[in-house]
Amino acid sequence: MKPLRVLMVEDSPDDALLVTLELRRGGYAPEVRRVESAEALSAALEERWDVVISDYAMPAFDGLSALRLVRQRRPELPFVLVSGTIGEERAVEALKSGAGDFVAKQNLSRLVPAIERELRDAAMRRDRRDTLEKLEAAVEARDQFLSIASHELKTPLTALQLQLQSLARAVEAGDGGGERLGHKLRMVTRSTERLGELVNRLLDVSRVGEGPLDLVREEMDLGDLVEEVAARFADAAREAGSSLELTVRRPVRGRWDRLRLETVVVNLLSNAVKYGSGQQIAVAVRTAEGRAVVEVSDRGIGIDPSDQARIFERYGRAVPERHYGGFGVGLWVSRLVAEAHGGRLEVQSAPGRGATFTLELPLQEPTS
Repeated sequence: MKPLRVLMVEDSPDDALLVTLELRRGGYAPEVRRVESAEALSAALEERWDVVISDYAMPAFDGLSALRLVRQRRPELPFVLVSGTIGEERAVEALKSGAGDFVAKQNLSRLVPAIERELRDAAMRRDRRDTLEKLEAAVEARDQFLSIASHELKTPLTALQLQLQSLARAVEAGDGGGERLGHKLRMVTRSTERLGELVNRLLDVSRVGEGPLDLVREEMDLGDLVEEVAARFADAAREAGSSLELTVRRPVRGRWDRLRLETVVVNLLSNAVKYGSGQQIAVAVRTAEGRAVVEVSDRGIGIDPSDQARIFERYGRAVPERHYGGFGVGLWVSRLVAEAHGGRLEVQSAPGRGATFTLELPLQEPTS
């Protein structure tokens, strides 16, 4: 027997019993509540029901009024009229007003097929609504991402254009002294690298959005990778007023996707420099209990506990974008990369007390 929660608008207990028996004959185990007033119907609609079955003519209430109330409060709920006193004209009016079907009490054999059709139609409407909501959310996320991306890309692009213009004027004026020229070229290189980093993050987001991550595993030492990335961040850390301390307890070997793990380490170090308030940044690589562990700690602004789950979501932020920039996708991508390897990425932090991000990866490749 299939369970079925039925809200019945009916003034006659005998007629309600006949409808209940018909539902049982049709293979259902109905849980029925009978109401016969607008007040009782309105209160009952606060609960979950599979279908409303309503008489048409009652002394203090009528089926069309019940239909209007149901459609106002629960527009998705299947509604079937069951009556022996309704004429064809009123039946048509009820169907036009939103009733799913009309069944004569003299022909209750039609009731179960009518209800089953209404339940299928309601399920299809829910699926369409869910699909529409997902599409709307995807469009909103795309628009948000494009807005953030355009803002982020403008900053290094504008700096690059200004440096190139300054470089061109210096060359035209014959004032291309080695030191000044070298400084300008370094600025151009830095802006170009920033653009490259942003483009790579754009690609990361698009690839992750397409489905599960495909990993290209290779034998490697995680300590070597972290050391290489840390060396690239040494200048940025100094400019931010931070010192970068690296501790690697080798060997930390496994089969991992080098490029994707590089993205994770870059994201963690970039955040440490950005939010580290010019304090020391500590990076440690070691093994523990069959897992490789990378810890990146800063002594900066920290993260409120209420924000610590959100920062791993797509476009999740714990700080205003206008103050710190960024797409809000780096940690989201990083956690997906960790989980694709069978590992995890977590954070421990408190406001004003810095943050420690811990990446753990299995040393042995997970078996499917």
